[in-house]
This record gives sequence, C-alpha cells and structure tokens, in this order.
Amino acid sequence: MKMREITIQAAPMLRHVCRAAAVIGLLLVRDVAAQAKPEVPADFRIDGLVRFHDSVEAEATRDRLIRAIWPGGLPKSRPMKHEVAGNAPELASLNANLLASAKRLDVDVSGFDWHADVYVVTPKSDGPVGSRLAIVHGGHMPEGPKNYLVAGLSDTVNQLLHDGYVVAIIQMPLVAWNRDADCVVEGRKIEVQRRSTAGHDELFSKVEPTLKAGTMRFFLEPITQALNEMLAEYPNPKQTLMIGLSGGGWTTHLYAAVDTRIDVSIPVAGALPLYARPYSPGSAGDSEQEYRPIFGEDDSNKDGVLDRATGIASWLEVFALGGIAQKDARPRKQIQVLNQFDPCCFNGGIYKTYAQPLTQLTSGINQGDWSVFVDDTHRDHLISAHVLKNVLSKVVVH
Repeated sequence: MKMREITIQAAPMLRHVCRAAAVIGLLLVRDVAAQAKPEVPADFRIDGLVRFHDSVEAEATRDRLIRAIWPGGLPKSRPMKHEVAGNAPELASLNANLLASAKRLDVDVSGFDWHADVYVVTPKSDGPVGSRLAIVHGGHMPEGPKNYLVAGLSDTVNQLLHDGYVVAIIQMPLVAWNRDADCVVEGRKIEVQRRSTAGHDELFSKVEPTLKAGTMRFFLEPITQALNEMLAEYPNPKQTLMIGLSGGGWTTHLYAAVDTRIDVSIPVAGALPLYARPYSPGSAGDSEQEYRPIFGEDDSNKDGVLDRATGIASWLEVFALGGIAQKDARPRKQIQVLNQFDPCCFNGGIYKTYAQPLTQLTSGINQGDWSVFVDDTHRDHLISAHVLKNVLSKVVVH
C-alpha cells in the first residue's frame, strides 16, 4: 500500500502538531485566540457528568462503550504476523544494554486491510521474563529516535526494561512508522490523503458515516491485538501497565476504560473533560478528542458551562472507568498526569474542579483507584524524569 507525502498546510492540524513542536523545539504559529475563561462558577458540580454510582452501573457504561466501538466485544484476534525487528531505526534511542530482543507486529485492524506496526521489546534478564507487561504509546510523536529522546519516551521504555517489563511501543494511525492510509470497509475502499491530526480528521469524515463510534477501532485495536499476542506468550503477568504521552495519553485514557486487563494506566497530558477545555488554552481537540457521540456534554442550565453528559461515556466517566476493576477482580489504578505549564494543552488548574470528587466516587466502586498527579517541574510537553521517579517507579511490581 502506498502512502502519499504531504506538507503541513491545514490549519486544524496546527492544534496537535504543536504537541510535537513543543517537544522537539520547533516554533509553530498556533491559534490560541480563544483565551481561557477566568474560572468555573463556584457552585459547579460534576454530578451530571458522571452517571454511574455503583459497580453495576459502571460496568453497564463500560459495556456500552465497548459495544459502540466493537459490536461483538473486544477482539480476540492477534497480529497477522511478527518478525524480528533487527536494527529498526524506531528502536535506536533505546539502551541496547537493556534490550534482549525486538520484534515487529503487523496488526490488521478489524480485517479492514488497514495495518499498524507495533514494536515489542524484551528485557535482558538472568531469569524468565513476562511477569510484567507494559504498553508505551507515543501518540502524535513524529518518527525518529531524537523525538523519542526529548519527549521522555525513550527514558520511559528504558526504565520499564530495567524493571523487567516486556514493552509494546505503539503510535497512533497515520503517525510515524504507521504509513498505511487506505482500507476497505464494508466493500468500500477508503483512502486517506493526509497525515497525523489532519489525517485523523479525514479518517473520521470518511469512515464515521459507516462505522459510527467504530472509527475508534483504528486507534484502539492495535493495542488489543498486541496485548492478545503478549498474553498468549506470557499468560499470567503480575501486572499489565500502560503509559502514553499526548495523543498516547488520550489513547491510554480510553483504552484503560474499555479493557480491564490494564491494571495500571498513566495517561500523560492526554485529555480534559469537554467543559474544562475552554479554561485551558490550546486544549481544543481533533476529531477523536471531541467525538460527541461518545464524549458529548451540554449546558443544561444555560450558564455557559457544559455540565451534563449526553454521549455514551463522558470524559469523566472514561477517566473513572480506567481506575475501576470488575467485581471480584484484581485492583486497578489510573494516575492522570498533567503538566502544569505545558505549552501545548491540558495545562493550568482546571483539574481542581473534578479531581477530588472523581477520586472519591471512583474509590467507592469496587475500591477503584483514580487520582491526578500535577507535574510543575518543567515547561514542556513530555514525560519528565520527575514523573518517571515519582509516578512510574511507584507502581512497579516485584
């Protein structure tokens, strides 16, 4: 399949291209004309944005979300093939002293002939491996080892390898090494001309009329199939962890909500509820971020603040589901990491309007564990050393 080279020219693309730009030090003009509102009304409550209050209601929401994306439930399929990755440039930024082997998985999303690559790296160890599994999602990160280095993604993978994790490294569709840009959906061939955020918007415009919320399969199913493959090889891990940056943080939020096999999830600079975005400049999203049939909110009392969930699962419900286990299953945890001074998005103090009540609500459902960690140690769009030390290292199982 052929991918067309394009230049960055579509204005909507700038919103999320700036995520990569902030990381790699490029200067891009970004439209932030709509400045943040001063503050949410003092009497604002999240009650209308979280519609479940017990295990039965939470699992019903999770099931609706899964079925909207995959009517038959989470796929049990595995990647079409895998091969030794060898000296793949995508892995060049990793510490070779920690790496025993690497392979490339070829995922065909839902049999649409739309392919995504996933790299799985295995740590050097004197004993058996596979008791710890991890997924690191790079989101919109451009291709190249340098970008992984400055974004903290290489350090993240290296730390996980050092701690004995088998790690799957994943990117969003139409980003970095994912070059496939055409598919066949219900007998209709679809070609996407653009890349990254602009490509995601184009993909939604062309596929959503047929698949509806099923368009999310292009973003989520590579994780499902890769995890199916990893669990087939290592069937009884002590822990399965997922961490992602930016679009990878978005993916981590949503994927942890639908797949309870993810024990610990750490989305970094990935999302805010829709009501909160006007209070955090730069946080307007592309099609997958603000897909109203899933994440929709409206203003029920006409005070200018979105306060009622109208979609399948609001962002606050997605957040909470990431930390809620099924009844009688092993515990789960989600730690949302927000960069206080992020030059891109999801910055500032608006999280304070939902953090405490959402933590309290989640803890009351199957002893769920959900929290926010605010990183104020830098002014970049990345996974910082501070987060690796004070968040990731704290959840490692031995």
